[in-house]
Amino acid sequence: MKIIYLAWGSLLWNSKGLKLKEDWKKTNFKLPLNFSRISDNGKGRLTLVIDQENGNLNNVYYATTGYRDLNLAIMALKLREKTTKNHIGYLSLNQSKKRSKNLSGYQEEVIKDFLREKGYEAVVWTDLEKNFEKYEEKPFTKENAFLYLQSKKEKLYTQILEYIVLSKIYGNIKTNVGEYLIQKEICS
Repeated sequence: MKIIYLAWGSLLWNSKGLKLKEDWKKTNFKLPLNFSRISDNGKGRLTLVIDQENGNLNNVYYATTGYRDLNLAIMALKLREKTTKNHIGYLSLNQSKKRSKNLSGYQEEVIKDFLREKGYEAVVWTDLEKNFEKYEEKPFTKENAFLYLQSKKEKLYTQILEYIVLSKIYGNIKTNVGEYLIQKEICS
């Protein structure tokens, strides 16, 4: 089975353990992305996730994995992301199986068309959900994301900002939150 991973965040610069056969390449489709997840049970950095409500459309990236077994590809991403398999999405054309919490039906069809066009049989991605409002108990906005960033200790503040900048550098990922936080940091 020919399998690809999708990426838009830290996998672009750190894909350790994924057994990639090639460098990341830009897809011809876009997904709505934003920094609307707080990692580490609401104590960590802002993380880039698929966000249908608040996301900005961005091209995502793909790379072929050396795994020929879908379960192994899922397990490798699960281990790399330090999460459960329920937070790993996938689509398999051959097996007509999928797990996806954050994609719309239209986006699933676009991805299936991409797989067929490129000659792949399955795709795997990190399928974490947004949770900013759950932990911060206020709406997710660029201003509230900035307040969250300001509330963090220096080391975490630096990690969050670095993640946002690296996402922009490696993936040309543009979100209203990322642009706002970078602008505020530069102007402070």
